[in-house]
Amino acid sequence: MNSADNTVKELAAGIIVYGILAQIICLVVTDNTLSVAVGLWIGIATALGMMIHMKRSIEDALDFGEEGAPKHMRKTYVIRLFVVAVVFGVTAYFQVGTIIAGLIGVMSLKISAYLQPWTHRVFVRLQKSK
Repeated sequence: MNSADNTVKELAAGIIVYGILAQIICLVVTDNTLSVAVGLWIGIATALGMMIHMKRSIEDALDFGEEGAPKHMRKTYVIRLFVVAVVFGVTAYFQVGTIIAGLIGVMSLKISAYLQPWTHRVFVRLQKSK
């Protein structure tokens, strides 16, 4: 298994742990727990999808030349932003979840990236214990 796959697993674990912690906080803080929970997990699922798409985009960009790679990365960034906007729009239109909770869920990707060195150490310790 290569290090990119390990990084994806570590980021996914961070996103899920963040989601669980955010869910606990939302249960304590909010009154409309179902709408907030649905919005949060829509955001978490969106963050996981963005992470997978980002990994694939980076792998594809390596096949492009020095001029083609930045163009490809910009294009895939715009695609991710568009998908997030559509997900938020659908969530708001059908009132399936709270948009703010969805934003908190999407931010899990950023938080997970910051916590990735810590999750990496946890994964390494778990592998050594096996």
